[in-house]
Amino acid sequence: MHPLPAESQGIAVTGLSGCYADAATPRAVWKAILRKQCFFAPPAEADANRQIEPLLEGGALPRVCAALGPNFACRADRIPLPADLGVGDNPDFWFAAQLIHDALSDAGFPPAEGRTDRLALYVGYDPGFNPASVNWLWHANVIRQVMETLQRFFPATTYAQVDALRNELVSTLPPLRLRQLELARGAGVTRRLAQAFHACDMACQCAAGEASVFAGLDAASNALRLSQCDVAVVVALQPPLIPAQMAGEAALVPFSQGLTLQPFVAGSQGTLPGEGGAAFVLRRLSDVRRDGSHAYARLHGCAVVSGLPPEDGGLRESLRRALHRSLRRLPNAFRDIDYWEMNASGVPEEDDAELALLTDATRNRGAHIPLLAVGSAKTNFGNAFTAAGALGVLKGVLAVSHRILPPSVTPMDEGFRLRRSEGSYYWVQEARPWIAASTRPRRLAVSTLSRWGRAGAATFEEVRE
Repeated sequence: MHPLPAESQGIAVTGLSGCYADAATPRAVWKAILRKQCFFAPPAEADANRQIEPLLEGGALPRVCAALGPNFACRADRIPLPADLGVGDNPDFWFAAQLIHDALSDAGFPPAEGRTDRLALYVGYDPGFNPASVNWLWHANVIRQVMETLQRFFPATTYAQVDALRNELVSTLPPLRLRQLELARGAGVTRRLAQAFHACDMACQCAAGEASVFAGLDAASNALRLSQCDVAVVVALQPPLIPAQMAGEAALVPFSQGLTLQPFVAGSQGTLPGEGGAAFVLRRLSDVRRDGSHAYARLHGCAVVSGLPPEDGGLRESLRRALHRSLRRLPNAFRDIDYWEMNASGVPEEDDAELALLTDATRNRGAHIPLLAVGSAKTNFGNAFTAAGALGVLKGVLAVSHRILPPSVTPMDEGFRLRRSEGSYYWVQEARPWIAASTRPRRLAVSTLSRWGRAGAATFEEVRE
């Protein structure tokens, strides 16, 4: 039997998992969004942050962060942990494994029962630092540099004294194991995750920053349409940000000095960091209907655009191309979208590009078409960097599944530029029923944007029985 053409293969989201700040499950994330809760608090390493500075002049460290805290963990009764687990291991691996496990269980595929379907795995993970890589660096390079410096400034030191000091330093470090060397890199984490969940058909690392989840969704949907796999899992995670990493991020990303994230506000300073991760299980819609399984939403299209220079409207053009490609399967393009989960990071360049595109896209929307609802989960959980796009997808899929237009935290500043009654869009300030015509399903778009010119987007619609 020949597979159906790629265009006719509908792709459905059948399983979810997510963990951000104080919300450890998708249900908790959804409740926090409906209640307009914010999770920004001073980082646990506040005293350490005062002692570090951005690596380049002009940067500023944020005062608050939406940190994972104790939620950065896994349940040992479900995820087998090694008996010799130590300080030098990479906890990102077990956090990602927990997200994948929960998403597969939600989709009706408990990993404990074994996999019978062909499974593909796409991991959005771009580690800057992790305990395994830092331990590797100390063992391989830092101790050597310390010994070279000691011999240079104290030439009378004997080799026996140097060896004794080296052995003493090594004994104070966590032991270095083969597993730690493998999990210190993103490719090793992806390979071990594929082995743990028997993802034999495909295992790929999608390191595209905030757009990592869209790169994974695009690759997974194409593999499903071409019958290269039967089940695909897309996961994106942002582990806790250590002070050394924040010093570098502060030189690259403008951070706000406020206590809440306020996008689209005149004179906004920047964004606020967050941490977390989410996973999604994708299947062909024909398989879901054949099995009588539950589907949260249907994925219409997704795209990632990068490489355009940010100057001279490059940010707006990157976002326009990403949205255009994700809307290519809809007959009326942006007019068929009821809700747009925006980037809304608070970075001035990104907000200006989104606002310009929003104005152009809704200018000719028509009086017979409802106003476009817009919002952003970053106002609740911050900019989660590699997991930022996954947060938007999680919120959007839950919104279309529950048929509720979710609210966003409205900035109290009078200069909020999306508070326009005369426009063809509105910022959702309170939860409201998602009323749609019976002639077509509810549809939404999710997007993310980087000030360096990279954009990602995806469109979803409800699955009607």
